[in-house]
Amino acid sequence: MDTSKRQRLIDTAKARGYVDMGSPRVLVTRQEFFDDNDDLGSIGCNLIEHPGVPAFEGAFRQIADMDGVAGVYFAITEIDEGYADIWPFTDTAYIVTVLKPSVFDSVLGPLHPDEVGPGDEAFANPPAIPSGFELIRVWWD
Repeated sequence: MDTSKRQRLIDTAKARGYVDMGSPRVLVTRQEFFDDNDDLGSIGCNLIEHPGVPAFEGAFRQIADMDGVAGVYFAITEIDEGYADIWPFTDTAYIVTVLKPSVFDSVLGPLHPDEVGPGDEAFANPPAIPSGFELIRVWWD
């Protein structure tokens, strides 16, 4: 893990309104979240068999490249600055799309999300949602 990239992500989240696990949460892009992230605890941390951060990155890159997807974001749940080797944590991804949640089942299946469906969370920095698009929430407990 490049600690300067970790710090850049932390600074970005704070600039967008992150306040110590409070609501509303902030969103970061797929690229921002995964840039040099190798921390298994950053996403899907409760999975019994974690597929690895590269599996998450690859799946969400594939989703971002699909026709009908306008963006992929991650809601920052927690930032622990007490340890330099802990990446900011998320339990939720958001997909801006015109596609139905079931379209993502084959890509997301290996990541074992607990829920995939419409999202209605309010954010400190809400994403642009084009007309006809909606937010799909991908959540891990």
